[in-house]
Amino acid sequence: MNSETLTPTRRTLLVPLTVSAAVLVALYGWFPYSFGYGLVPVPVFRVLQQMWTSAELGDWGHCPFVPLVVLFLIWWEHKKLASTPIENNGATGTIAIVSAGLFFWIGYKVDLSVIGFLSIQVTLAALIIWFFGLKFMRAVFFPWAFLIFAWPMPFINTNKLSLVIAKISALLLNIVGMDCVQSGVKILSAPHPEYGLQIGRLFSLEVAAACSGLRSLFALMMMAALGGYLLLEKPWQRWILFFCSVPLAMTGNVFRVILLAFGVQVLGSETAIGSEENPSFYHLFAGFMVFVIALGGMFATGWLLSGGWRTVARICGMKKPA
Repeated sequence: MNSETLTPTRRTLLVPLTVSAAVLVALYGWFPYSFGYGLVPVPVFRVLQQMWTSAELGDWGHCPFVPLVVLFLIWWEHKKLASTPIENNGATGTIAIVSAGLFFWIGYKVDLSVIGFLSIQVTLAALIIWFFGLKFMRAVFFPWAFLIFAWPMPFINTNKLSLVIAKISALLLNIVGMDCVQSGVKILSAPHPEYGLQIGRLFSLEVAAACSGLRSLFALMMMAALGGYLLLEKPWQRWILFFCSVPLAMTGNVFRVILLAFGVQVLGSETAIGSEENPSFYHLFAGFMVFVIALGGMFATGWLLSGGWRTVARICGMKKPA
């Protein structure tokens, strides 16, 4: 089907698409959906706005930028999308729309805002299939899937992640000569009775949920997915980079804990940590290093996947130059 045939067809979709957008705005922006932690039910968009901006519910500061990135990705693929034929998938589209409505209703009945967020994702997929067909849905799949990073998920338990980071950090601190003991998510300086030092006298750190890597993990996974899609050609390369974001985020957070342990011992707790309301400059710097290490690791991984491993092999003498 050529572009001349497609243009009128796409124009005829303008009115139904506008009506659908208005219905979605009313459904998610006006209809009282979930109580959350309040006394009266509020629309999904209102809950989303509160969770995007509330520090008490977790740091989801990257979420508001996701829709803008999705629009960029659609522009990035606009030539491919313009040449993708529109299909009439009335039956499949109807099933998708009904499924999306059911998903929305379930979230409303059980009073879970997260299901309301995910229903936006499902509804958008249903509308794409209904109006444009399955081929178009496949063409726009990555921008649609990327939207998942816009939804806060504060229900995810970070205790296990905190424990893993605490264990690794304590192990490395002992290796470098900073004797310490781990107690749950706490890392305490080891006792030295011969010097009159009790446990935790030199430093005491707690790998809390906010420092466990979850906050940086989602943002780094988002950046890995975006970077892999834009810079790497093969799907297996993109998946490897995406999954590498998890250990890289954990590595950055382990390094952060080690920096804080050194800082507390050398500079003192007030200078190295500060308070929960007013963290010190050193504390903020250690948090910044999480992204430096993780992003550096991502760039290195992407470079290796895109052919840099050949350069490494030549330098190590494993491969003769052509």
